[in-house]
Amino acid sequence: MDNTLIVFASNHGTVEKCARELFRRIDGKVDICNLNRRDFLPDLSGYDTVIVGGSIHSGKIQEEISSFCNENLELLATKRLGLFINCLYSGEKAQQQLENAFPETLNRKAVVRDYFGGEVDKLKLSFWERVVTTRMIEQGDLVVAISKERIERFANIILSVNEPEY
Repeated sequence: MDNTLIVFASNHGTVEKCARELFRRIDGKVDICNLNRRDFLPDLSGYDTVIVGGSIHSGKIQEEISSFCNENLELLATKRLGLFINCLYSGEKAQQQLENAFPETLNRKAVVRDYFGGEVDKLKLSFWERVVTTRMIEQGDLVVAISKERIERFANIILSVNEPEY
């Protein structure tokens, strides 16, 4: 694996934490790009592998990730691609959120897709985010933890896949 770009959007720091963990686990030249802190993107054509990640809020991935995927759909489809989300659900619900987070073309093309769990730092949440999140945690079977095992498995899969077909 030569050149990897990890593109993500992180509102409260959880996605960034996961992206940095992937960064540590991937060999070769790896660049990392937080769409929430960038005015421009690196040239995607210079990368063999692109990993895209974001978090789920009210059932949807951030607009920055959605726009990035839609604007770069054709180019992303030519790359070795990994997709991940952070969410507080697990199992079937998390899998459904992962499925809905990215365009169908990218879901089919990705060599690995996964959800890494989530965290809640109430100090970083707005008042309404705290109210909604607290209520969801009290009512549901939510997992408030990041899965390092899932991140490690994701990195191992992306490292083991051959060059993308053009």
